Amino acid sequence: MNPQTGPHDAAGRRAFTLIELLVVIAIIAILAGMLLPALARAKAAGRSTVCANNLKQMGLASVMYANDYHGHLPSFRDWLYVRLGDLSTGKLYPYLKSRPTYQCPTDMADLRSGKRPTIPTTNPGPGGNQNAKRDYSYSMNCGLCHGEDMGKFLSPSQTMIYMEALLGPTDYSGQAGPTFGARTLATRHNKRGHYVMADGHVERMNDKQSTAAEKMRRFWFPTDLTTGPGGMDMARGLQ
Repeated sequence: MNPQTGPHDAAGRRAFTLIELLVVIAIIAILAGMLLPALARAKAAGRSTVCANNLKQMGLASVMYANDYHGHLPSFRDWLYVRLGDLSTGKLYPYLKSRPTYQCPTDMADLRSGKRPTIPTTNPGPGGNQNAKRDYSYSMNCGLCHGEDMGKFLSPSQTMIYMEALLGPTDYSGQAGPTFGARTLATRHNKRGHYVMADGHVERMNDKQSTAAEKMRRFWFPTDLTTGPGGMDMARGLQ
C-alpha cells in the first residue's frame, strides 16, 4: 500500500478508510437531523392548507344549495347525513360529491393511529346522541336554524357556518352550538384551527382567539332571533 495515496481496491482504485466512512455517515446524520423537522413542518403546513380548502369548498357548496332552495342553507340536522354513518346521504353531499372534502388530513391520520383527543363534556344536540364510526372532521353551526335564509343574515362575515371541531371517534352529530353539541375548535394545525364564515372566508384561530369569538352572539346567530324550544334563550351568556 502506498502511504501517499492510501488504500486501494483490487482494481487499483483508491478506497475509503474507516475514518472517512464514519465522517461521511456523521455528515449524513447531521443533514438528516436538519432536514427531517423542516419536512415535517412542510407536511403539516400542507395538511393545514387542505383542511382550510375543505372548509372553503363546504362554504361554497352551501351557497350553491341555498341558491337551489330559495336562499336557505341545509339544516344542521341533515346536512351531514340522512342515514346515520353514511355522509353520502347528507343534504350537502350532492354539491360536493367527495368524501375527502369532509376530512381534515391530520384528523384522519390521528383517527387511524388510534390517538384519542381529550373531548370536553358537552350536552347532546337536539337530535340526541348520534354515534357511528366517524369519517368527517367538521361540524355545522346549529344556531343557523334561527335564520337559515342567508339573505337575512345581519353580518355574514361574523357568523360561522362550519368549524373544525374537536370530536370523539364515534361522534356523528355533525353539530356545533353555544349550549349543546361540540363547540371546541380543534387546534391541530400548529395550535390553530379553522372556521368558514357565512360570507365564504375562512378564519384561522388559536385557542384564545376562538374562545373570544365563540362568546359573541353574532358568531352563532345570524339574526336577532335566538329563542329555542319552550322559549329558551339560546344566546344566554353570549355578548
